[in-house]
Amino acid sequence: MRILFADDGVPYDGRTPAEDPLGGGERAVVGLARALSARGHVVTVATPIIDPEYVDGVFWVPLPMDEGERSLPDEVDVLVAVRRPSLLSLPVRPGRRMLWVMGRPDALIRPTVRARLAHHNPELLYVSDAQKAAGPAAHATGASVLAPGVSRAILDIEPTDPTWPPVAVTTAHPVHGDLDWLLDRWTAGVAPVLPDARLHVYSALLSAGVAGEKVPAEVRPMVERVQALADAGVEVREPQPEAALAEAWKTARVFLHPGQPWDFACWSLADAQALGLPAVARPLGGAPERIANGESGMLTPDDAAFENVTVQVLRDNGLHKGMAEEARAPIRLRSWDDAAEDLERAWLSFLR
Repeated sequence: MRILFADDGVPYDGRTPAEDPLGGGERAVVGLARALSARGHVVTVATPIIDPEYVDGVFWVPLPMDEGERSLPDEVDVLVAVRRPSLLSLPVRPGRRMLWVMGRPDALIRPTVRARLAHHNPELLYVSDAQKAAGPAAHATGASVLAPGVSRAILDIEPTDPTWPPVAVTTAHPVHGDLDWLLDRWTAGVAPVLPDARLHVYSALLSAGVAGEKVPAEVRPMVERVQALADAGVEVREPQPEAALAEAWKTARVFLHPGQPWDFACWSLADAQALGLPAVARPLGGAPERIANGESGMLTPDDAAFENVTVQVLRDNGLHKGMAEEARAPIRLRSWDDAAEDLERAWLSFLR
């Protein structure tokens, strides 16, 4: 099949995950496009890049900004609009349109979006069952769920015993409130019990702020807070390309995921689990679908439970080892090749 992915967010191509930090949604596009190409499909991805590239069997082309630009194929079997319904209107002739919903599905009920969906009649592709359940009750073509995969740069990392003092890692966002909540839990219930433990916060915004660079006003208080918590073991780390991040995380002891009700993808949580990193999380958004509760991690019902379980995983070698082994169990490891096979099966069924 001829497949076109279109994403109008940040510029990236198939080399970017190995060279620069990249968001989970963008890495998902890279991973799925590469896997579909390896299965014999002709795959093109349009993003706001300047020059076309051919990487790992995938054609990467500039997303047209003007009507006269012609960088896209004239005709494809499937057009996958990533996140934005407006991309369903690209000047190509698709046999089938699909909207890959990665964020809050309530955006799909806006009148302008509903009109666009009614006009193009796309299938909605969700990243979790919880996201699908939160989406519109009815749509013309239907909806399906594609559970995300994990890149080979992460799956192929060899497990390593965690370091001591113990390290917890998180990618909690500095503005949405989840990092603030997590720091409360750390200072109230973790650091006083394990004063040598470290919490590594991976954040581009906080890294810039700590380095003295200008950051949005709403980020500044969090920059000051994490700097004030250095004595409690809180450290800000810069996001890394996939392989470097995997190397950094593989010697950590636990991944802390406060989460949000609208975070249905939980990209970093999936990566951490694939690395054999036990997780402690709140049961929000897509987290219950990324963790085998009580086996590869724990979904905690309240603040005290989050603190207590975090302490247990940080200091109990037996508990940590059992959860790490479960997280890396073959039955739980899902690559983008697996996701591509699932999606291909659904598409071929439609085209018969």
